[in-house]
Amino acid sequence: MNLLDDGSFRPASGINAIVPDEFGVYAIRLRSDAALTEPFQSLLEDRATRVIYVGQAEKQTLLKRLLGNELRARGNGTFIRSIGAVLGYRPPFGSLAGRARAQNYSFAPTDRMAIVDWIDSSLDVSWSVLPQSEVHEVEVALIREHTPLLNLQHNPRALPELSLLRAECRAIARGISTPVL
Repeated sequence: MNLLDDGSFRPASGINAIVPDEFGVYAIRLRSDAALTEPFQSLLEDRATRVIYVGQAEKQTLLKRLLGNELRARGNGTFIRSIGAVLGYRPPFGSLAGRARAQNYSFAPTDRMAIVDWIDSSLDVSWSVLPQSEVHEVEVALIREHTPLLNLQHNPRALPELSLLRAECRAIARGISTPVL
């Protein structure tokens, strides 16, 4: 089955027991009965796809990447930071002040729970197991071909709106009082 075939996707709420502890790539799409905030919903509709993110599990397995960092907000995944910002959540002010890796912001615990609840009710997930040596190349090719809305790297149609939101979140987390936006 192909990673982006309709039959490959499963509701995010039902994958905890079936995500493999292996390397690979994954795709996240918006369910047909769900919507993003504007302008992201309109931008997604312009792309004629519901796929919003393609990621890789190259240094961590799919199990750790999807159920740790990306969909359950237990780590600092790129997707969770992007979708949280798109949904209107912001990190606690100054939460990264003085830290060496001041770009890896996270949200307050109650906000993380709300984001995970939204993910479970609004998103479907697909994955494909690959040899670790092929993961990065496959991910880059998929991003370049399908231009998922929330991918910034390797995306020829990367959204400046998303870059600005993420910059605003980093500024807030660093304790900069004037948001970037």
